[in-house]
Amino acid sequence: MDIELLENHVYSTKDMYQFFGVSKDTWKKKKEELLLHLQQFYEYECAYNKFDRRKLDYHIIRKIKDYEPPKGKKARQNELYSKQIVKVIEKDNWQTPSNVSRIIKDNKEIVALKHKDGTIYEYTRVNMRTMFGKEINEGGTMGIIADKVWCMLERENNRYIPLEEEQITFLYQTFHNIRKENKKDDLSICSEYESGLISKEEMQEALSNNSLNCFIAAKQEFKEKYNHFPVKVPLYKLSAYTTNE
Repeated sequence: MDIELLENHVYSTKDMYQFFGVSKDTWKKKKEELLLHLQQFYEYECAYNKFDRRKLDYHIIRKIKDYEPPKGKKARQNELYSKQIVKVIEKDNWQTPSNVSRIIKDNKEIVALKHKDGTIYEYTRVNMRTMFGKEINEGGTMGIIADKVWCMLERENNRYIPLEEEQITFLYQTFHNIRKENKKDDLSICSEYESGLISKEEMQEALSNNSLNCFIAAKQEFKEKYNHFPVKVPLYKLSAYTTNE
């Protein structure tokens, strides 16, 4: 921004596009959009130049608040997603990004973006991580994750219900038993790394996949017994203030 707009001053068209930091051609294309944005920050009026009636001047009457440049497309989209995420959490703060994305995808503002379901989920996931962090009490720009609790999803109402102690015990015991059966696989994987058959990265990936497969198997057994999959669900809490960090 090359110049500052002062109250009771008159500025030429050239002054205005220099103020916005755009070229003459961009000013011609986006003039109305830029002036609409300016109305949030200044009260102004347009008048023909008294020396040349073909030119417009801009009289700044009053400053409303400090000027902020227009936000880019992605920033505006993230702002929209954040607003919808907050609305969901204000109603029910036992949530996951996947469930929030299911809830907000039918919002008319989200629909207008014409994002696919996978894109809606990714915007939701990234924004919620920025807004609340990913660990308990880590915090983000809008609040914190206060707790994480094992739940079941009631799909007809898109809400999570905490598991009973008996159900949590069954899940842990089932996972423990399956992991116990797969310990030999883990041992073989570590041995192959030590002997140079696989790299450290390959070992870590194999161990990770083995653990994930055990978890998936435990979830399936839980589903067969209780007719729902178990989900570790964060409890989101909005802060009384927000940050830009």
